[in-house]
Amino acid sequence: VSGFWNLPPSRIFNTDLRATQVQPLEFTWPPMPLKNSVYYIALYFAHDSDSLDGGGSRVFDVSVNGVTYYKELSVAPAGAVIFASRWPLEGQTTLKLSPRSGSTLAPLINGGEMFELIALGGRTLVRDATALNAIKRSFENVPVDWSGDPCMPKNYSWTGVTCSEGPRIRIVALNLTNMGLSGSLAPEVARLTALSSIWLGNNSLSGSIPDFGSLKLLESVHLEDNRFSGPFPSFFGGMPRLRELFLQNNNLTGQVPSNLLQKPGLELR
Repeated sequence: VSGFWNLPPSRIFNTDLRATQVQPLEFTWPPMPLKNSVYYIALYFAHDSDSLDGGGSRVFDVSVNGVTYYKELSVAPAGAVIFASRWPLEGQTTLKLSPRSGSTLAPLINGGEMFELIALGGRTLVRDATALNAIKRSFENVPVDWSGDPCMPKNYSWTGVTCSEGPRIRIVALNLTNMGLSGSLAPEVARLTALSSIWLGNNSLSGSIPDFGSLKLLESVHLEDNRFSGPFPSFFGGMPRLRELFLQNNNLTGQVPSNLLQKPGLELR
């Protein structure tokens, strides 16, 4: 298959679902019920080499829940892709491939995609989004969903990112514990001034710990079990709300500041 803007991985054409004879092929797809919405659908078809060797034609109609999706689809040696936008669906979905008169080969399908467009409903504060993208660039092995807006659409925020509600959307927590991260922690973290917690424990992050002094709302910091190096950060002693500070099992040097050791209500490791 060629010449289509949304080309799937080539291995999708290594297998197919087909009728055993020149007869209609009907099946349920996707395997789960769909919520009431409008969807974009792409279906992919390729000739198999056995049929090509023997000649013949493969022409069929495609319907979705009994409604014609495409008429007289002729699957040529180059393959075929058919696409529809804003198709209303709800519940179980049934596809049917019905051979046309004169078609000598059984209908088959190699794969399909179905997706829904979800309105963003707002966007993350630009300063926070810019800072988090700088952190993303300094990390290696970031979660695969770290793209687009970090907080929106609602319920689709980036893995490990917690966001505030309301008209002014801020990043309020980072929890990437045990995520296999490496690289360093970018100094732009100091621009995420709504953060109440940063949990990056049990990764392989290295370099110095950037200055968190501007994060006045920070209550909990977990950077344990990494490879952070350099002098023990002194700025933590001036953070008014800090209640947890876990820095054990890193490569920090120097003394723990006395204002941290004497800070009431702080759990320090």
